Amino acid sequence: MADAKYVFMKIVAPLMGFLIANVMFFSGVPGFLERKRLGELGDFNPLPYPVILANCASWIAYSLYIDDYFLFFANAPGMLVGVYFTMVGYGLSPYGGKTRDAIERWTVGLVGALLALTLYVGLVAKKESDGHKQTTIGLFCNAVLLVYYASPLTTIKEVLEKRDASSLYWPISCANIVNGMSWATYGLALNDWLLFAPNAVGAALGASQMALIRAYPSRGDGGGAGGERLEAQRRTSMRQTPSTTDLLSDPMGPGAETNA
Repeated sequence: MADAKYVFMKIVAPLMGFLIANVMFFSGVPGFLERKRLGELGDFNPLPYPVILANCASWIAYSLYIDDYFLFFANAPGMLVGVYFTMVGYGLSPYGGKTRDAIERWTVGLVGALLALTLYVGLVAKKESDGHKQTTIGLFCNAVLLVYYASPLTTIKEVLEKRDASSLYWPISCANIVNGMSWATYGLALNDWLLFAPNAVGAALGASQMALIRAYPSRGDGGGAGGERLEAQRRTSMRQTPSTTDLLSDPMGPGAETNA
């Protein structure tokens, strides 16, 4: 029984997390490649990708510090996706537009924060204990995740205000639950609260979204124009990165531009 628990918590759970995380990262690839082929962003929102880049890069640094292959390979593909989509999104954004300016600010700011972390851990705190350095990197990872979680929190607030869950997509919410629970389980197995806590929060947010989907059925489910709107939102949600659909987006909507 103990062996089965060990296998599940230290092998099966992180493998599930690895698979689901990468499915979520790559779910936006087809839509983004189509945008690139057309030479325009359309309704695709590229702004979450600098955050995904920084998030994955910070967890990669943490994985190297704790010598964990599961955590490394769960985030390495996401970092590549973040780099590629940030570059393509920047190239497709109209010169002088709000989206391009936002990509510049967030990419430079987040990369600068990563450099500051590297400077502190590698040089400033080189005489500090390994535990101190590990905690510093882990707290940085959690700080970036606060930005990542800004979108689902905002979405939940909007659903409660409008009493309409059409902006939520249940497969993505389910994926967030399973992904969060998988990594939270792995964090417990490693006795690593810096890994457990943020993923437990992610699973809780996914569960909250599922509860809202059940409590407030989409007003467009009956068909007609409302149904078409719902389907369009679902297609957009699948094209964009899960859990970051509206992150840092312009108030006019994803992909909206105002040229200087």
